[in-house]
Amino acid sequence: MPVPDSERSHKRFRTARLIQYALKSKQALLMGFVLTAVAVAADLLGTYIIGRLIDGHIRVGQTNLTILVQMAGVFFLSVLIAAAMRYLSALFFHKAANRLTVDMQRDVFNHVQKLPIAFFDQLPAGKVVSRITNDAKAVRVLFQVVLVQLATALIYMLGIYIMLLILDATLFWLMAAPLPIIGWLVYDFRKKSAVYNRDYRKALSELNGNLNENIQGMDIIQATRKETETFERFSAINKDVFEHGFKMTKLFAYSVFNATTTLQYVLLALVMLYFGYGHLAGAWLVPIGNIYIFLDYMNRFYGQVSHGMTRIGELERALGAADHMFELMREPEAALRPNTGLTLQGGVRFDHITFAYLDEPVLKDVSFAAAPGQTVAFVGHTGSGKSTIMNLIFDFYEAQAGTIYFDNRPLSELGQDDIRNQMAIVLQDPFLFAGTLYTNVTLGDTRFSKEDAVQALLDVGGRPFLNRLKNGIDTPVREKGNESSQGKRQLV
Repeated sequence: MPVPDSERSHKRFRTARLIQYALKSKQALLMGFVLTAVAVAADLLGTYIIGRLIDGHIRVGQTNLTILVQMAGVFFLSVLIAAAMRYLSALFFHKAANRLTVDMQRDVFNHVQKLPIAFFDQLPAGKVVSRITNDAKAVRVLFQVVLVQLATALIYMLGIYIMLLILDATLFWLMAAPLPIIGWLVYDFRKKSAVYNRDYRKALSELNGNLNENIQGMDIIQATRKETETFERFSAINKDVFEHGFKMTKLFAYSVFNATTTLQYVLLALVMLYFGYGHLAGAWLVPIGNIYIFLDYMNRFYGQVSHGMTRIGELERALGAADHMFELMREPEAALRPNTGLTLQGGVRFDHITFAYLDEPVLKDVSFAAAPGQTVAFVGHTGSGKSTIMNLIFDFYEAQAGTIYFDNRPLSELGQDDIRNQMAIVLQDPFLFAGTLYTNVTLGDTRFSKEDAVQALLDVGGRPFLNRLKNGIDTPVREKGNESSQGKRQLV
């Protein structure tokens, strides 16, 4: 089945971005791969030394203690080198993976801050959070575990084939015979796991979004007695996540464990028959040390195949997570206009403004004017467009028709900062950040002192509220500020 051009383009974009991030930590990744290769070589060397020890000394009754001690010393040295190299390679890979995760999360969050407000009307906050946190962790696993294990498996397999080819060509071909079957198993596993993982990630993102909405709206759910309906909806999504995850479990059960283990034991039986017949019939003799080396390498080989296939499943999961993150990063940013540096006097005029959310009209041919210093209030039923007018004034949305003027200048001729630096908005349901009253009043702007923050609270009528606080402007605030009433949060 041919792959659509759009999907190819999508995969090329994903691969290019992953390579771009990997190159930022290329030195750590390169050192990790080099040290892994040294560790594998030391492991294989240790097995080879034991094989030579069996054939050259133990089997023939060699009693040269000096040579035995030397070979034993080389063996233990290879074990120590392998352990040290694995430890150091893990450090380098973890360092690279953690840096990549930090860079990706920072880039995604920076991009999210530049998206138009309309974007967040379509994607629940829970899904956005999931892409910045859960998906970033999955991508970290890609560089920290998956690629490392796959590279280790390939290095092991290559090293084993080279050692067997040097040792005995017959052993080499015996190990190479099942390769077509292994290749088919890997292909089948990767093909199915790609589909299963993509469906699983989508279901998990849906679950996170549902949880976020339910927890944030718990007061509404309880007030309207919708606990049963909400629970049933959550249970349905949760069941969907389980079913997609169970598909992956079944795939792992028959491909990763049963298939590879069965293949290994079938090969072991054939090898023992081959060696046993040759020995009993006297047709050919294979040194016992070579048999030991072959069996040890075979166990390592199929162990790496199993580990590699396990990581292929995680590879597809990580690539699916990367797709989610890069999909978010490909969303077009809000168009920013250059700032003019003008100081606005406060005059606002709507000239035949028409606006709709998607296909739902809210404002139709609305015109009004507010002079500088004039106090204007909008009164109307829910959904009549009061909040929409404020959103248009802040340039969160763009009107479909008409023009908004500030001091007789069209909104399109002013930068967003020109407008927003000289306005303030008090939301109906204000959100306070975790920190202190000071950090919330100043929004973290260190240009304002604590005295400035106190004066700002006094100016909006916050003296009674402030006087009752033991720590004053340094009073801790939890996320959302739920320890305070809505009126107090609006004052802040």
